[in-house]
Amino acid sequence: MEKLLESDLFGPVRDYLTGLGYDVKGEVKDCDLTALRDGELIVVELKRGFTLELLYQALDRQRLADSVYVAVPLPKRGYMAPHVRDMESLCRRLELGLIFVGFSSAGAAQLDVAVHPKEASRPRINKKRRLAVLREHGQRANCANTGGVARKKILTAYKERSLLAARILRSCGPLPAEDVKKLGGPADASALMGRNPMGWFQRTAGPDGRKYLYSVSEKGLEALEEYRDLLA
Repeated sequence: MEKLLESDLFGPVRDYLTGLGYDVKGEVKDCDLTALRDGELIVVELKRGFTLELLYQALDRQRLADSVYVAVPLPKRGYMAPHVRDMESLCRRLELGLIFVGFSSAGAAQLDVAVHPKEASRPRINKKRRLAVLREHGQRANCANTGGVARKKILTAYKERSLLAARILRSCGPLPAEDVKKLGGPADASALMGRNPMGWFQRTAGPDGRKYLYSVSEKGLEALEEYRDLLA
């Protein structure tokens, strides 16, 4: 498979973990892929090659995840390729999991978990970072982002909720925040649209002078078009 990208590894790894019952999201707080099941957090870092940078990233993720894997393309010679055994040995020493993703000439993917990490003397968990990842993962409504992408916009949970409110306002016109919630909008619609850090909303006084009415701004309309593919 020519010109393989890190993002090409995301689909096979996502499908494998989804099949095991994990809820999978891409690009969560700098993690290429996060998978959550019954409170267990797995992080997978994707790279086109088994590099020192990949190992640095994976070791850092051990501070927030229960298990960390690295996923790389299977070498052209498969398990007969030089250094494959060394890669497996190094991952075992570092208590990292190792996933190989192979591609046929037609582009079909095959995944093999060569090493599972062991629970041993892991570094102390950074509870603040772990909680931030779990919160972001849990607040995302879907797996819109592809892990391993570079220089591409990421649909965060905050943006996802903001776009949901903007889409309702685009369809229904100016509404008070409580009506946006009733129509399926985010639970924090009032605070989200009131703060309006991205300038996606406009606020005007309602006819009774007590309730604000919100509408989507030009920036909000542009954002709905910009993120249209991810929202779909």
